[in-house]
Amino acid sequence: MNPGGSILLVEDEAIIAWDLKDRLESAGYPVCRMIATGEDAVLWAERARPGVILMDNRLAGEIDGLEAALRIRANSDVPIVLMTGYPQDEEFQKRIAPVHPLACLTKPVNIEELITILKKAFEG
Repeated sequence: MNPGGSILLVEDEAIIAWDLKDRLESAGYPVCRMIATGEDAVLWAERARPGVILMDNRLAGEIDGLEAALRIRANSDVPIVLMTGYPQDEEFQKRIAPVHPLACLTKPVNIEELITILKKAFEG
């Protein structure tokens, strides 16, 4: 169970976003907002002050999830979990390094793995 805080879910594929939201909330982790663009993610990270941000790397809008995560990281130390449906090659690893993500999960996300990561984030 989530001891405090909520999750900002940043995913532009509606079916994936709603499925993740339902699964997270069923496990006791409230989603404060679902966002589809990197620009909105940056804006809402400050407004909503989530406990964790769950961020897809490819998003609708002008900036992708990694750029949004970098912009958020410049002003906040909120834990970020990245999600990707693409290979996590060396270039990708270099690009995410400044974000210092809690994890980078491959889509489709294994919900049990995500819950384990969230437990650590909210408890520690």
